[in-house]
Amino acid sequence: MLSTDVFEELVSRVAGVQRQDVRFEARLTDDLGLDSYGLLELCSALADVGVDVGEEDWLAAGTVGDLYTRCCAGGLPGAAEAGRLRTGVPHPSLPQAEALTGPGASGGSDRSAGSDGSDDEVLPPELAGRYFQLTPVLPSMAPFLYELSIAPDVGFRWRYRGAFPPYEKFEADLWQGMLAQFLIVSRETGEAAGHAICYNPDFGLGNAYVGVAMTGRYQRSGIAAEPVVLFLRYLFDVWPFRKLYFELPEFNCRQFASAIGSTLHIEARFRDHDYYRGRRWDRVVLAAYRQDLYSAGSAGRGEGIDLSSV
Repeated sequence: MLSTDVFEELVSRVAGVQRQDVRFEARLTDDLGLDSYGLLELCSALADVGVDVGEEDWLAAGTVGDLYTRCCAGGLPGAAEAGRLRTGVPHPSLPQAEALTGPGASGGSDRSAGSDGSDDEVLPPELAGRYFQLTPVLPSMAPFLYELSIAPDVGFRWRYRGAFPPYEKFEADLWQGMLAQFLIVSRETGEAAGHAICYNPDFGLGNAYVGVAMTGRYQRSGIAAEPVVLFLRYLFDVWPFRKLYFELPEFNCRQFASAIGSTLHIEARFRDHDYYRGRRWDRVVLAAYRQDLYSAGSAGRGEGIDLSSV
C-alpha cells in the first residue's frame, strides 16, 4: 500500500510546493496549481512507484485526499480489457506492439536487418498509452468529429472557433491540408474521446502544425495530455520533422503552461489577434522540438513561466 509520506512527497515534488501545502483537502488544480501537463506528470510519477489509477478514478479525484484514496483502492475492474475498442463505429483492429521510447529504440528477439547491415529491431509506431489509443480516422467517424467541432464546451477553442458549418462543408474540410489525423479513443471505456490532426506540413523546412481536441469530460483532467504526447511522438517517428507547431488562442495555452520551457516553447505571439467574450486575446505559436520530446525528464514542470512575456 502506498504510504502517506511517499504519496505526499511525490505530490509535493511534482507540484513544486512545500510538503506542508499538500493537505488532503487541497484541490489538485486550484490549490496546487497542477495544469493538464502537471497532472499527467503526477500520473506518470505514481505509475513509477507501482500505482495504477483507472480512468474513472482519475477523473473523479478532485483533491489530494480523493486521489490518495483511489491510489490505495487500486485500479478499476475491467482495466485488463484496456485496448479493446468499442467506439460504435467500425474500424480495423490495430496491432499491439511493444512501445517505442524514442527514435532508434531496439530490443527483443524479433529483429530485422537494416539497410546499413545493422541488426536493430524495427517496430511499428506507438499508438496506445495507458488511457488512450490513436485510431485511424474512417468515414464512419465523421459524425462524432463534427459533433466535437461544434460542441459548446469545445467548439469555441477548436477548428471553427464557435461557428456551425454545414455538415457537408465539414466533410469537405476534413482532409483539407491534412497529413495525418486520428480518432482518440478511451482504452478503458472504448468511447471516442477526441481528435488529433497534423496539417500544413513543410517537408523542405521540416515542420508542420498540430492540433488536438478532447471532449469536455477530459478537459483539465491531466490524462488528456497523454494522446498529445503519443501523437507528437508518432509524427516524429514517421517523418523527419525538426519541430511541430501548435497555433492557438492564449486562453488555450494555460492548460499546458507547465510544459512551456521544457517540452513546448513559445516561438511567436500575435498581439490581440483573437476575440472571445468581450476582449482581445493574443494568438500564441508553441513549438515541440524532436530533441526535447525524447530527452530525459522532458515532462518536468516549467518554472516561473509568464505567458505575457513574449
